[in-house]
Amino acid sequence: MRTLRASAGALGLWMFVVAPLAPGQEAGGALRRAEASRPGGVPFVQVADRPMYFSRQVMARNLEASAAAQAREALDRLIGEVATAGGGGATIARINVYVASEADVPAVEQAVAARFQGTPITMTSVVTALPEAGARVALDAVATVSLDAERVRHTPEGGAVLPSGAKVFLSGLVERGDGMAAGVEKTMDGLGAMLDRLGLGWADVVQVKAFLQPYAERAVAEREIAARFAEGRVPPVVWVEWTQNQPAEIELVASGRALRAAPTEPLSFPDFPGRTRSPRYSHAAVVAAGTPLIFLGGLTPPPGLSAREQWKQVFARLGHTLFDAGSGFRHLVKATYYTSDAEARRVLNEIRAVYYDPARPPAASAIGVRSVGREGVAVNVDLIAVPL
Repeated sequence: MRTLRASAGALGLWMFVVAPLAPGQEAGGALRRAEASRPGGVPFVQVADRPMYFSRQVMARNLEASAAAQAREALDRLIGEVATAGGGGATIARINVYVASEADVPAVEQAVAARFQGTPITMTSVVTALPEAGARVALDAVATVSLDAERVRHTPEGGAVLPSGAKVFLSGLVERGDGMAAGVEKTMDGLGAMLDRLGLGWADVVQVKAFLQPYAERAVAEREIAARFAEGRVPPVVWVEWTQNQPAEIELVASGRALRAAPTEPLSFPDFPGRTRSPRYSHAAVVAAGTPLIFLGGLTPPPGLSAREQWKQVFARLGHTLFDAGSGFRHLVKATYYTSDAEARRVLNEIRAVYYDPARPPAASAIGVRSVGREGVAVNVDLIAVPL
């Protein structure tokens, strides 16, 4: 990772200058980063219970540039936005990369990795349509920041700050409706009912992630989502194209400071009336105040394997990394599984039944996408865990 400082450059422009941060170094005591310590592991970042900034999807302004150049510009803009909340490049825990074309994924990932050279960062890539015509890449990030408040705080740049304390992750929810507007409306109704059951409301939401089909109707979904929030209080919404036959799946991250019942353990999975508990995923995960989060990303298998072998490789890598991070499968908080073929989605259900405790699987979204950005690979996973 690199630390960020700003300096006045020629023509009065502000330029972001990055300097190396030694591997394993903590940023302000809030982050602990680790490279993979064995073959098959992946880097992870542990984040103390501090305020965290959730960004919007950030794109370059120069849409005539190459994918790599767009990635560099978007990253500069993203780090600048994090800085306004009291963070910077050295405080970023996770970056999600959204690329319009599979052919651009290697160049984009290399551009992002170069910015964080020498220090592990969790990064997950997926191929999707993007919110702005002509954009080749979009980025969003989670970072620790100094800006804090009693409740979720929104920034002029379109991000939001999750205050320290308890945190709630709601799984991706799909409610059937006739068309995009009805589907999103019913899905948001369902999510709102779960928030209410926990003693929370829309003002506690720090991020919305919406998976859409068809993506061209994003404006319809955006209008329905925004209708739930007070004017000027819409949290960052991350948009991903998906390949299922329903209009939308939507997930939420929320502050748990106003929870009706304070958590009695570091990680818990509440039940909701009328919603059957699944042995493969939980409808919500609640992380208690004071509990660190462990971010893992970019869990992919080698190319050319069957769907079953791909998942076996991914879960083996996950097990290695969780052990190194001082966590385990029973302490997974949230999982997002991206799959690019039907067989991979089917096998996912089988392998989750093998590895997860049916009484406490993580909150999750399983998303069909056009591509996970690697030829011959059909799965890509990012996760959040807590320590044992």
